[in-house]
Amino acid sequence: MERIKDWKSYQKILNRRKYKKHRFVYFAKYAAALVFICILFYGFFRLYYYGKSIFFPANKRIPGTGIRPIKFVKASALSKKKRYSFNAGDGDVNSLNSLKEYFRRHNPVFKIIRNGKYVQKIGRYTVVYTVDPSVQKEAEKVFKEYEVPYGVLAALNPETGAVLGFASYARNKSRSDEISPLIAYPPGSLVKIITASAAIESKGFYPGFNICFNGTLYGTDKTNWEQNIGTGSSTISFKEAFAKSCDVAFGKIAGYYVGSKLLTNYFDKFSFNKKIPFILNLQESKAYMPKRFYQLELTGAGFENVRITPIQAAMIAGSVINGGRLIEPYIIKEIISSSGKIVYKHKGIKTLGDPITTKTAYILKRLMIATITKGIAHPDFYSPADRYMLPGVISGGKTGTISGNNPNGLYQWFAGFGEMNKKKIALSALVVEKPVWRIEGGGVSEKALFAYFF
Repeated sequence: MERIKDWKSYQKILNRRKYKKHRFVYFAKYAAALVFICILFYGFFRLYYYGKSIFFPANKRIPGTGIRPIKFVKASALSKKKRYSFNAGDGDVNSLNSLKEYFRRHNPVFKIIRNGKYVQKIGRYTVVYTVDPSVQKEAEKVFKEYEVPYGVLAALNPETGAVLGFASYARNKSRSDEISPLIAYPPGSLVKIITASAAIESKGFYPGFNICFNGTLYGTDKTNWEQNIGTGSSTISFKEAFAKSCDVAFGKIAGYYVGSKLLTNYFDKFSFNKKIPFILNLQESKAYMPKRFYQLELTGAGFENVRITPIQAAMIAGSVINGGRLIEPYIIKEIISSSGKIVYKHKGIKTLGDPITTKTAYILKRLMIATITKGIAHPDFYSPADRYMLPGVISGGKTGTISGNNPNGLYQWFAGFGEMNKKKIALSALVVEKPVWRIEGGGVSEKALFAYFF
């Protein structure tokens, strides 16, 4: 028993005994207080970022698809792109044939809205377009608000082919003829949609299929690309390779699994190297498959030998949510004469073909959704607080990044889709950056989808 010397010593002994008896209670109290402080700080930061995304959306930088300044290796196998001058003016339009000729030389003008549709008076006729004002206005607003060097958006109804968006923007107006939904540009990793289609349908690929590779996810180091099928220090699933746009993995898919002949066949199925019927002067999307192994790999991953128009990129994305059917696009709903008589009305759905089966389309849809939920397009569709910005909408897509020189800059693509309550839209957006901009193709697409559905 402890010996008590005086009253103060006795109090110290009592306090020591009391502390030993209740130290677990003290520890629990301190721990609870610490947890409460942590929760308080976490809630503060969440509230801060949420408020910032709501009240200051124009000032926030959108991370986008990830900057990979990759050189466009070569395009010698492709024909030079012809530029078109789109000037205003009605000209002498007194017949339907002269109206067709007018559209060979002019872009539509979207200014006047009647009954929810854009209309344009051209000569003796009033043309009613299919373009959705909400999508068109939002795209034009975003391009101007962010003052992108060059921007273009094409959108359509994947089930009917009706064009819902047809917007382009050049900050330098004297160079506006360099950007249009009708002109073919280097697509970057959008090509992986075609490569994936061939691998799924002809080689039995599925989302969990594993691919061995060396090096990092991105880059064109020849020593990594020419490894054998089963060699590599890293393994990635087919789904993750698509969602994160793994260049080396898709190079191996194109070179070792698919091959030149089969890949050429699938580009043909998606209407490359063909004139797509369209009243406007739509360029052909071009694809050339080289025989040399490394160049074939680069082509299948999106670095070489391919050009695509934004219109056709949207058509390909639309086929994924249309059971594999590729629908011919149209932009004129009807034409009304000066007497008020409807002299032309678009009728029927025209299918260009079925490049992929319904099953392949379903697998591709899963891959494209993963690109947004877990892949490279995630920052474009989720807020800084990781909140999905299109509640209720099923969205998916594929990004593409590559350097180009006509116009000069870094090409940031997104081609994808959105659907909610049986309402569907397919779209593609391209921003040409010089050198890095605040918004990219994915960010433009997300805003256009929001405008369309909400």
